Amino acid sequence: MPLTKYFLTLSIGLLIFSGGCRNNRPKKVKKLVDAPKELIIYCENTMLNMVVDLKYTFEQENNCKVIIQNDCSKNLMGSINYSSKGDIYIPSSGHSFKDFYKNTGFHLSDSLFLGYNHLVYMVKKGNPKKFSGNTAPLMLKGKYAVIIANPETSSLGHETKLFLEKQRAYNKVFESVVALTSDSKGLVKGLKGDQADVALNWKSNINVNGNSDHIQVIHPQSPYNNAIPMYAAVISSSTEPSLAKAFLHLASEELSEAKLSHYGFSKRPSIIF
Repeated sequence: MPLTKYFLTLSIGLLIFSGGCRNNRPKKVKKLVDAPKELIIYCENTMLNMVVDLKYTFEQENNCKVIIQNDCSKNLMGSINYSSKGDIYIPSSGHSFKDFYKNTGFHLSDSLFLGYNHLVYMVKKGNPKKFSGNTAPLMLKGKYAVIIANPETSSLGHETKLFLEKQRAYNKVFESVVALTSDSKGLVKGLKGDQADVALNWKSNINVNGNSDHIQVIHPQSPYNNAIPMYAAVISSSTEPSLAKAFLHLASEELSEAKLSHYGFSKRPSIIF
């Protein structure tokens, strides 16, 4: 066999051999990784910091993803009604539980008592108008410019109206109201911007966004209870009810008196100042 023909035959043989080896190699099998389960929590803005802290702990312990939707109660219930999705509802007071089914079409179950939210007056740092916390002067038209949350859009607005109505003061105080906000966020902004002298707000809002540098709390001089119970509950639209219950269980274990105090809440209806 001529040398050239020999090398040609050898080369063809090697190509066939190497091709066969490649075809016989086992193919790599891609591992299918299940997407983490998701938990959707709806909470009012005042509850956001507390829920965010619980979220991180819960995600690490349960290998899941927690999605938080925060807004005023009216908008939250509108979102639940529109999307038909959601696992847990955490408003800033238990009031919106009452009309939850009417506004969303879904029921609430496995409710958990979290603690108490506290209504207080807020003024600019230094209390330039020397407001005492007595409601009576707020009933004098023109003495104080007042800003409150809208009773139709948020738990805070509803509880504010109820608190003033117990003192037979709501209609008179309303004459001095210069603005209604959708929820708590606009109240501090109104005080900082000199749009108002006094606001009725959740005490917990003094602890966020550096508000304590510009705003101070004035405790109401009133015999009426300004401690409002807070609850969380599982929504009947939940696709992960077991996971939702596990989140509530974590909340019950984590939210001690000291932890709640960090957020401006309490475990007891009366707090010592």
